[in-house]
Amino acid sequence: MFIFFFFGMPIAFGILSSTIYYLLFSGESRELLAFSTRVISASDSYVLLAVPFFMLAAELMNEAKITDRIFSFAKALVGHIPGGLGHVNIIASMIFAGMSGSGLADTAGLGKVEIKAMKDEGYDPAFSAAVTASSAIIGPIIPPSICMVVGAVVTNTSVGRMLVGGIVPGFMMGAGLMLVVYFLSKKRGYPKEKRATMKDIWKQLTATGPALLTPIILVGGILTGMFTPTEAAAVACIYAMILAMVFYKAFGVKRLFRIFINVGTATGALLFVMSAAAALGTLASRAQVPQNLMKAIMSITTNPTITMFIIVGLLILLGMIMEDLSLLVIMGPLLLPVVLKLGINPVHFGVVMVLTLQLAMITPPVGMGFYITCHLAKVDALTYSKEIIWFVMILIVVVTLMCLIPSLVTFLPDLFFGK
Repeated sequence: MFIFFFFGMPIAFGILSSTIYYLLFSGESRELLAFSTRVISASDSYVLLAVPFFMLAAELMNEAKITDRIFSFAKALVGHIPGGLGHVNIIASMIFAGMSGSGLADTAGLGKVEIKAMKDEGYDPAFSAAVTASSAIIGPIIPPSICMVVGAVVTNTSVGRMLVGGIVPGFMMGAGLMLVVYFLSKKRGYPKEKRATMKDIWKQLTATGPALLTPIILVGGILTGMFTPTEAAAVACIYAMILAMVFYKAFGVKRLFRIFINVGTATGALLFVMSAAAALGTLASRAQVPQNLMKAIMSITTNPTITMFIIVGLLILLGMIMEDLSLLVIMGPLLLPVVLKLGINPVHFGVVMVLTLQLAMITPPVGMGFYITCHLAKVDALTYSKEIIWFVMILIVVVTLMCLIPSLVTFLPDLFFGK
């Protein structure tokens, strides 16, 4: 499979090709029909309907240029702190995260605005890129989150619990990144903005306010039981469409059809990867890979905390060479038996897995977010790597705390949904 990836084959085709190759040359070709059924059934899930809905909501927000309004609002709030635009970058990403649920959508949407604004104000391009990349990965942690929905499916746990479980880690990530920005900015003498008046803040709030209600409506609706996470995703779509087409009057019906096509293409690609990974997972189960993996890990330790650190290390290594959602679908079912055997809460495991894969995405030398931000900021990989390391270190601290103190993840889900 990794040979196929090395030669540039798309992930879904690489997974399917390796699965079919094994079946054909291991004398189990008669099982091909059963595997084809598994490929189809993997994407036939009510819960997974949330994925295209969240993608559509994010695309609508991007097309309506709501990202610009969010940036202006965040600038009015925290622009006066030392390293002002760095803090604005992080706050804006956290706000947009609550509406898009996608780190790459954040990078592509807010990234251009954030990096350009920081460079224009005299910030180092590599520093601007590092702040943008590290803040963008908060998107898949704070609800709504495409990764959390997929993570809930592959770990057989509640989507609502997974989404709510990401709230505390997401805010811890934001606070940690702001600390790094503050100290580096003080040391380097980066500029800060003039403090905004209450009138300016109110003006930006009224312009951005309707968009800011999106995560509140979604999370509030899920916690109060008004709708399920899948229904919440549909509500997010309708609300985003009303905001973009009626409130902000950003585009008409013609552009809406183009948005539908873009989202349909992206959804198809994601579900294809999930279906292919499901077939590979079935093959791995028949080959007793989960059982052998369990024996290998338990031969090293039976301590749940140490096991979580081993899993984190493995995921970071794999996440530097593979895309996050693909790894989530492949590794989730393989690691789940180990987690359950050791009594680790599956919600805790799922959130830590998502957070770790996002961290790997910005880690040099090959993370997807790494290359996007290098391209946007027009900086070389080595210079960027020297800057991103400070942010990676603080995010590693957050992951470490998640492993050591599971209640940081499970407290809110248990509070709202019961133990």
